[in-house]
Amino acid sequence: MLTRRALLESTLKISTGFALASAARGFAESGPLLTFRPAKGAPVRVPANFTGLGYEMSSVAPPGLLSASNDRYVQLVSGLGAKGVLRVGGIVSDYTRYEPDGTIVAEPLNTVITRASLRQFGAFLRKIGWSAIWTLNFAQGSIDDAVKEARAVADVLGLHLLALEIGNEVENFDRGRKPFKPFRKAPYTYENYRAEYSKWHAAIVKAVPQARFAAPDTAGSIEWVERMAKDARGDVQLLTTHYYRNGQRRGTVEQLIYPDPRLKEILTRMRAASEQSGIPWRMCETNSFSGGGHPGISDTFLAALWTLDYMLLLAEYGCAGVNIETGVNQLGFISSYSPIQDNGKGINTAGVPYYGMLAFAAARAGCTEMLPMDVDTQGVNLTAYTLGAGGKPRALVVVNKDPSQDARLSIREMGMGNVSALRLLAPAPDSKTGITFGGASVSAEGRWQPAKEEHVRDGMLTVPRMSAAVLRSASPPSHV
Repeated sequence: MLTRRALLESTLKISTGFALASAARGFAESGPLLTFRPAKGAPVRVPANFTGLGYEMSSVAPPGLLSASNDRYVQLVSGLGAKGVLRVGGIVSDYTRYEPDGTIVAEPLNTVITRASLRQFGAFLRKIGWSAIWTLNFAQGSIDDAVKEARAVADVLGLHLLALEIGNEVENFDRGRKPFKPFRKAPYTYENYRAEYSKWHAAIVKAVPQARFAAPDTAGSIEWVERMAKDARGDVQLLTTHYYRNGQRRGTVEQLIYPDPRLKEILTRMRAASEQSGIPWRMCETNSFSGGGHPGISDTFLAALWTLDYMLLLAEYGCAGVNIETGVNQLGFISSYSPIQDNGKGINTAGVPYYGMLAFAAARAGCTEMLPMDVDTQGVNLTAYTLGAGGKPRALVVVNKDPSQDARLSIREMGMGNVSALRLLAPAPDSKTGITFGGASVSAEGRWQPAKEEHVRDGMLTVPRMSAAVLRSASPPSHV
């Protein structure tokens, strides 16, 4: 396999050359012809609130950020869908306390949430129409503290509170993070955790009878999720875990271009646990590389393609939703992988991965399910997904992450009628600027409108290497 540097240099040369020539050749025929056909199989439901963003707890504390008066942020989140879920937690939740009338603090190892913080966040949720998952400090807090906080959160957020989480990355509580001591004595087993969880849950439900819970919120242990699903006693309504392609220092270009060999096993096991228990599951904290991402990879166009592909793959496997991490991380700086960026002076803008989420939103519009489809990719590093409603295809998404091959598509057999295409493009895979979807970039005010919707003639379309396209039927059902 090529080294990361050689692959990137090769990919850049190819893509830059394509970008310069694309206008002249108008995406003319090149590469193998791939024929798409409907396949037999049951549709997979995609919930209306599938899309989500994830935040460290410190993002909720300060005035002005997740605020109804922050017009740019409101527009950026609203652009991803009329419904969605914000998950608030992360490692910072292990160092957070709720003080109703205290002084707001937003630091990695010392965050204070006040009632004013909650009111601001509640107003923000009502403005965008989304709901929230709220994480309680299971690591260092007490049951009494959790009950008081849960009561306040439920009171302020009301119907916009989707679920409470008791703890963050709980299977790691006996490991610690240098130079800090572990939160629990080793070995901290699932049985230890389950016993504690039950006590906290009982106390919270007594104070907040309508409360719903997301658990176990593991860093990556699917076994703990499976066991939680198996012995659920009505005390968990949403199964949750986390996923990152790799750690920051180990992240490479290849890892975002090519499939993760372990991911499909994770998704298969999560789907099985959900189906057997009847409890939906959510990937409630995730992004490219943990630790804030890998600068120069996680903040490039390649990451936008990866984000789009990843969200669609999760939906295909029956995931109830995904929370893409954004904003200030547990180390106190803005993550390079953030879909929504911050210049440190209160100005929020669309990060490059935002465009992958934006393309997902366009594909998801008017659709309620993923539909089975057959295509022989003929060796092209390409993925494709069909979305629809009532068993009928309404959108087709093609993500071509092949460094050297364009792909010609034939969708004549898909039965989608008149089809238009919105292209996700950039000057090169490592581009941090110049990214467009539907011929337009997100404005400084956080708004996006397509400037170029291409008519697909005779059911034929070319998707260039290192690009993506969202193909949509001309008239999606208005009742969805």
